[in-house]
Amino acid sequence: MSLNPDDLHPLLSYFEECHEGDLLSFAQWLDKAVYMFHYLPMDAFSELERQNTCHVLMELKEAVLKIHGGQW
Repeated sequence: MSLNPDDLHPLLSYFEECHEGDLLSFAQWLDKAVYMFHYLPMDAFSELERQNTCHVLMELKEAVLKIHGGQW
């Protein structure tokens, strides 16, 4: 699958509508989501599912922070 900039319009709209364009705010919410995994019952997800989900969230955060850094 090949993405073009128009494909990302819903994501960009989300950043604008829900975070007022503040990518650092979004990154903080990603951190909170990872932190909350510690409070889920251990049997809610397998260890591998937890690791993979946290990894995806942290990769998304890293990408957002790279975008934010490029804005300055």
